[in-house]
Amino acid sequence: LGDVYKRQGQKLDGSSRSNQNRAFPGTLHEALTQRVAYAITELLKKEDVDLAFDLHEAAPEYPVVNAMVAHERSMELAAEAVMELEMNEIPMRLEPSPKNLRGLSHREWGDAIPHLKPFLLEAGNPSQGRLRGRTDEHLVLTGQDKAFFKAASLGRLFIPYKGSQSIEMRTFRHLAGIGAVLKLSLIHI
Repeated sequence: LGDVYKRQGQKLDGSSRSNQNRAFPGTLHEALTQRVAYAITELLKKEDVDLAFDLHEAAPEYPVVNAMVAHERSMELAAEAVMELEMNEIPMRLEPSPKNLRGLSHREWGDAIPHLKPFLLEAGNPSQGRLRGRTDEHLVLTGQDKAFFKAASLGRLFIPYKGSQSIEMRTFRHLAGIGAVLKLSLIHI
């Protein structure tokens, strides 16, 4: 058995100890990852932030990918943003922030800061997948991988994959998601 990381009543695999998105709201009395989480949470409070975004990438075979994850206070705005993205032919899944999974930015920020609307955006990155071939700079930048092309043809991926998933495409997805939320938040003012 591997290491077990115990945090906020949960038992996670040992590698989660250094995963920034398992460390929120953070503390000053643990490792660097938890101290950074604490600093971010405190900054959001101090600056009286209304909207917060956490940008991630995940394996194309991970079910929560090309997705916007939202705290319940953010859900209405997230749903409208996802519809806006879909109307602009940018596929985006909408996922609720799970109440029983602690340490996640969107969950902890939303619970700790009463007026904040937090969002997590997740883009598919083949260099993080288990099914990938050789991991190198080319894969990270282009997302081109024969193994993923085959996996896509077999229906094993949770993203549309036509032979590449470039860093430009992944960045565009994040910026489009942020842009849709910002645009719609202005309408709600």
